[in-house]
Amino acid sequence: MSKAKPGLITIQKFIYLLDELHYNEFATHLANINATLPLKLAQTIRAKLPEFDTHEELCKKVYGSFEKGPKQNFNQLASYTFRLSNALAQNYPSYLHHNINRIQQLVNEGKGGEANFLADILLDIAERIDDFQCAIFVLNFLSQQAFIVKDVGTGIKFDARLAIILEQEKTFTEIQLFTRKTLNEVNIEKPELDKIKDYLKRFANDSSAAIRMLSRNSYLLILYQFDLQSFEKPEVSEVIEQLEKDLHNHAHVVFPYLVDIRSSLFFMKLNSTLGDLNSKESEREFESLSQHYKAVHYWKSFVNTGQLYLITIQCTRLLSNYEGYIHRPDYVTRISEKDAQLIKDLINKCEVFLDGEIDATKYQYEILSYGILHGALMIISGDKNIKTGVEELETLLISYQQVNLNTETDSIFLCLMIGYFALKDYDRCTKTFKRYSKSIKDKPGFAVNDVKISAYYYLSQWIFTGSKQYAVKLRGLLIQEANNAPSKTISELINYFNVP
Repeated sequence: MSKAKPGLITIQKFIYLLDELHYNEFATHLANINATLPLKLAQTIRAKLPEFDTHEELCKKVYGSFEKGPKQNFNQLASYTFRLSNALAQNYPSYLHHNINRIQQLVNEGKGGEANFLADILLDIAERIDDFQCAIFVLNFLSQQAFIVKDVGTGIKFDARLAIILEQEKTFTEIQLFTRKTLNEVNIEKPELDKIKDYLKRFANDSSAAIRMLSRNSYLLILYQFDLQSFEKPEVSEVIEQLEKDLHNHAHVVFPYLVDIRSSLFFMKLNSTLGDLNSKESEREFESLSQHYKAVHYWKSFVNTGQLYLITIQCTRLLSNYEGYIHRPDYVTRISEKDAQLIKDLINKCEVFLDGEIDATKYQYEILSYGILHGALMIISGDKNIKTGVEELETLLISYQQVNLNTETDSIFLCLMIGYFALKDYDRCTKTFKRYSKSIKDKPGFAVNDVKISAYYYLSQWIFTGSKQYAVKLRGLLIQEANNAPSKTISELINYFNVP
């Protein structure tokens, strides 16, 4: 085995540490995303192993020159290629760990120099990707080795670094445990919620990218579940921007297997009021999320949460676009041909899942979610399906009345209000609104959904009773929401029914 030449760069170390399985996975990923130059760089490095090219030699092999321009391009390419290891980080977060056995084997065979070379490279990459366990092993090895050869000063330095990594691993685990316990709560009062947010904010600028990203995502998850209205505030948008920036700049950072920060973030963002679901930017983000799910391998062994998230986002967009028209006699003619086909496809996906052999004890939440989506999509599809969708949602409310529905509550009741209003069953609108008001008392909910539910209630009461007070309240909602998402729906309702 060769010793490294001076100036060995990060991407060379990374490629050197990959076994055949993980190198092939990385190369396949680069080919799949048409990353031609990164793939060429990886193949060039791999072909030379166990020897290494110098920085200049490698640049010339890729760009044909080592002049200023090609050199700058090469440096950017090397950094970019390393970040593209996100596919390995997601599907094989322990991809470095086979090197631990390699180090032990080399030492046991009397090849201490080669073991130390490997250890130095492994420690560098492990620290760059926040692989705490791998870094802990290497630091323990290097420290103990230093003390064996009586190099006490070096051993103490390694122990100091080890203490930092151990503390980082402990902090990461504590945040993860804290978040999971919190999300399992039924309700959290504001004073306690403020304490929780303050705790997580402590880690927002941690030196570890993994800890920063985990804490920010945990902060957002808890807000999403217990304080949805906060998602409309500027400070939350700032947290999201910071997390997105870290996910981009540190795509190579690993998390425990089956943890998917990117999926969690983009679902919350796309399924909230933060952006226009019909905008080009949201379309790009949705497509990016779709591609991300295709690249995550482990869903083959579980119910695919990714598919559930994508259907939910699409359903939210469809409901937002058409909720103000479902009651109209000509409603089905208003649905675009593209959306009409999409609604059919989404209904079919829900039915395939619900008709499948699913373990209800393991996947109660998923079964409930698909049921809600199916009922909502039936209402959105219009005509006779509206009654079917309403009946399905009513059945779910009865069947899962002992289950904490959390953020699904207002979505179910909004769909019921839309459905009953479209069916001209204004008495049921009244009863549904009263049930909704009782069910959400002291619980979180989307302000947008709450406003729309109130709008349908006021309008149904005005139509049913003729009382002017409900017309005044409905107009008041429109003024209140003048610059917000519900204004479009409220305006459509007011104009169509000529509310005075």
